[in-house]
Amino acid sequence: MKIGLAAMGIGAGVLATLGVVLVLLPAPSASFGWFAYQRIADFGFVGGWPPVAPERIWGIVLLALALALGAFTTGWALGSARARKRERSARA
Repeated sequence: MKIGLAAMGIGAGVLATLGVVLVLLPAPSASFGWFAYQRIADFGFVGGWPPVAPERIWGIVLLALALALGAFTTGWALGSARARKRERSARA
């Protein structure tokens, strides 16, 4: 049981690290493009969806998975410790 808990804790840490790295990476710049200026228009077009880079989206997803795995691992560890405590008190 303890090996499984340690493996899940390490897995959550690795996922969190990867997520932070992906979120903190600089956004990729376009290697091509064009520029146009229209004098009369009073509206500026801002194109390009999604406004967040895909790397950052994956980073956020990995952080969410790490949070869920860490919460599960913590709950499992606390629950098994409580069960062992009850088992010891029942024997006495």
